Amino acid sequence: MNAVRTTAGRGWGWIVEGWRLFVKAPVIWIVITLIYTAIAFGLSRVPFVGILANVLLSPVLWGGLLFGAAALARGEPLQVGHLFQGFKDQERLGPLVVLGLISLAAGVAMALVLFLFMGGGLLMGGALDHAGTVVPPQSMGSVFAGLGLMTLLIILSISLLVGMAMFYGVPLVMLGGQYAWPAVQDSIAASWINILPLLVFGLISLVLGIAAIIPLGLGLLVLVPVLVGAVYASYREVFEERTVQRVNLAK
Repeated sequence: MNAVRTTAGRGWGWIVEGWRLFVKAPVIWIVITLIYTAIAFGLSRVPFVGILANVLLSPVLWGGLLFGAAALARGEPLQVGHLFQGFKDQERLGPLVVLGLISLAAGVAMALVLFLFMGGGLLMGGALDHAGTVVPPQSMGSVFAGLGLMTLLIILSISLLVGMAMFYGVPLVMLGGQYAWPAVQDSIAASWINILPLLVFGLISLVLGIAAIIPLGLGLLVLVPVLVGAVYASYREVFEERTVQRVNLAK
């Protein structure tokens, strides 16, 4: 699916559109957000299995949130049941879970990189100590600093790649009807050509997130739905509107 390149200012424009969707049904949005948070928190309290379930099911629930935003944008009433649309739609459930598996694999990869860095450092120190080699502390510090920087860059690269894969990947699966891997590829490509507006979007979201946490985190009840609407607005502009225009031209 072809993506549209947008301007940097659209990063703020998407948030504005997300706010407009929120004010159409604020009470229902807050209720949905509370349920979503309760599910995520409840799963996180279960040792190991709960964490895995949280990662795997997160795209399913996020897909439901986006489904609700899409329904509201079409002029339909927002319903609490929209949150669970990903579970109801069996054709979408599998690909959404696969997206969760991709996120899980990325998390394992990052943990492995960190483990190799820490384990490699210990092995290097042990080998030098066993051989009786005396290495100046400054030299050892430089080596570990270099390895640490490399490890950090690898972890950040994986995190960025996963973020790019999921940003449009979930709506492409849930709303666009794609399978997981093509959706991931299209999402990464679309995120890359729209890196500037997404950077603006991310920075503004970070500032709003900090502000939302200040009043005992209650601001998140508003911010989460706004960001859901913003992601939907971004997806619609980058993918859906061009598709609709082509269909109309074909007619």
